[in-house]
Amino acid sequence: MRPYRNISDSELESFGAVREWDSMVAASLIIPASVLWVHSTREKFHRLDPMDSCLVKKITILRIQGDVIKTDFGSYSIETGKNIYYSCGCKKFCDCYGQLYLLKEDHALSHRYTA
Repeated sequence: MRPYRNISDSELESFGAVREWDSMVAASLIIPASVLWVHSTREKFHRLDPMDSCLVKKITILRIQGDVIKTDFGSYSIETGKNIYYSCGCKKFCDCYGQLYLLKEDHALSHRYTA
């Protein structure tokens, strides 16, 4: 699967996140866990600061139910880290437009991504 390119590698690095979504790692996170959320069409909102919290923010995984990650900002696929619902067509920011990225500093990831 082709990864999202809605955020640059240097921006991901500044947040301490990794580009590749690993469903096995995500499933093994100790809950609650933090992840980075990025609006999937972030580049279209050029009038906003690209780091505006409407477009990029850290959110919390509250639970994992089967193939679904439940967060404090919507539901996502454990397999892809992408929103599990199709765009709802609303004109506000909502979880239907997001992509999750794993954070390096999370205790479950720190052993995999040490420099």
